[in-house]
Amino acid sequence: MKASLEKLVAQLNEQRRHFSTPCYIYSLKDVANNYRKLKDSLGTSLIYSLKANSCLDLIVRSGHVFEDGIEIASIGELNLLPRGESPRYINNPSADKSFLRAAIASKCTLVIDNLSQLEIVKEFQGKRPINPLILRLNPSTLDQFEESTTVTKKDHFGLGWGDVESALAFCKENDLKVGGFHVFRGSYNFSKLANSTAQAALQIVHKFESALGYPIGLVNLGGGFDLNWESHEFDFEHYRNLLGEFPSHIQIAHESGRALMASAGYFVTEVRYVKSIEGQQYGVCDGGMAQNFLLAKTESTFKRYSQPLILREGRVLEGDSKPQNCLLVGTSCNKEDIIGETKGVALQPGDLVIFSNCGAYNASYTVAPFLSLPSAKSYLME
Repeated sequence: MKASLEKLVAQLNEQRRHFSTPCYIYSLKDVANNYRKLKDSLGTSLIYSLKANSCLDLIVRSGHVFEDGIEIASIGELNLLPRGESPRYINNPSADKSFLRAAIASKCTLVIDNLSQLEIVKEFQGKRPINPLILRLNPSTLDQFEESTTVTKKDHFGLGWGDVESALAFCKENDLKVGGFHVFRGSYNFSKLANSTAQAALQIVHKFESALGYPIGLVNLGGGFDLNWESHEFDFEHYRNLLGEFPSHIQIAHESGRALMASAGYFVTEVRYVKSIEGQQYGVCDGGMAQNFLLAKTESTFKRYSQPLILREGRVLEGDSKPQNCLLVGTSCNKEDIIGETKGVALQPGDLVIFSNCGAYNASYTVAPFLSLPSAKSYLME
């Protein structure tokens, strides 16, 4: 059993009355370890993507870990985030004038998604200091410089190459400083596309500096890591050597949310009732899709429900050889509100159900307003 899970089980046993279910419990130690392992493997700066987990207590306690910066995607996140020493990057294709104004006032670095945002930034020129801009490139721009054997799904983010050239000319003409560029080729694609992304980005550096007439300082190669990134057969040494070909004045960065937070979070809910309908057993829990929508697997064609750990009166239950399973359901009136299953375990009311790998997006990607159901509480452990 993972060390943080063992600690969680011990705390639930000793201090059960202090935990109100359903809840999320986050391991500060796991967050720090995940960050350091990934950063050391990459050999670059590592920016935290706040949208993965914006629990304020967790961010405050882990703020010192995210030394290379935090990416913010909404004005709500900007208002939530306490001021600190780490750089802050604003990255949202729909960022409007009020958001951009607030970001500039907060001394954030803007990641520009389209030419219209550049026009807005120009309006603020001379009124407040503006950090050097980062231009976000659509993944299609990389194909012009380095072909990949893996076809990536098209998306609507960033600038096409024609608009990149227009943006560079606009910035040069209007004396808007460009600090670099940002690319992202989709979730879970790092191991497949990292090398071709870096090779294309290296050529794009020269295009940028030639058009601007001065050196840029930052290249953000995005992320696309999953929570099991260490288990993939990816040659990080080769990748670091490839990144070494960038000019020395370039700061290389990556960003991640899932790889840093997913394995550091647990979702805990309590079984209220157990019943059987035509041979199928159900455990009705006090938490479900309203508090953890991702566990319901509503977007999966073939549902493979998570199998949680069951804790009863201080004892972790082990499954036996019986084939019968029990579906764990939540408190909404939605038939899709099935968040997991147990196998070979006879559930009882009062059992605690503990789901692992729930630290990224699980708490935020939910439908809690439905039925005015309560949101899950959040707790931290060292």
